[in-house]
Amino acid sequence: MEIDEPIERLETERDSFDRLLRPELAGAYRLAGYMLCDASAAEDAAQEAVLRAWRAYPRLRDHSQFGPWLQRIVANVCRDQRRRRRLVRFVPLDGAAEEPQPGDPFRTALDRVAIGRAIAQLSGEHREVVVLRYMLDLTNEDIGERLGIPVGTVKSRLHYAFTELRRGLDQDPEVAR
Repeated sequence: MEIDEPIERLETERDSFDRLLRPELAGAYRLAGYMLCDASAAEDAAQEAVLRAWRAYPRLRDHSQFGPWLQRIVANVCRDQRRRRRLVRFVPLDGAAEEPQPGDPFRTALDRVAIGRAIAQLSGEHREVVVLRYMLDLTNEDIGERLGIPVGTVKSRLHYAFTELRRGLDQDPEVAR
């Protein structure tokens, strides 16, 4: 009987994790997609975040905070991926927009409208605060909590992100003036 007890506890824990994860999974993928601007990288990031969450799940004290906790893990995984990729964005000198990759819904969505193109040009730190604030409708305090940064840093990043967005939109010929 002693051997069955840890197995039952593991099954109960797995069921609990699965029950909390299911409603959050699509949002985690969407967050990763907008932060990384790449569907394939978003899939990898969401999968890695779920794995990290499963490993850390026994230490989660308040299960009612599962969603924000998972979003923070996703944001951290995305940061790690960006750091590993060390992407350098090239902007064509002729002003032509880069064509979206076929079948990549995040890249297509970001390139569809001028604001999407401008958001895609933001640095990773600036893009993540804009996405969390305006696409997930989080408060500055919630963003700071999820990213592990002070609220003042969130406000500063939003300010500089808007400066970059304004500059990008002013240069976009498709924006109505």
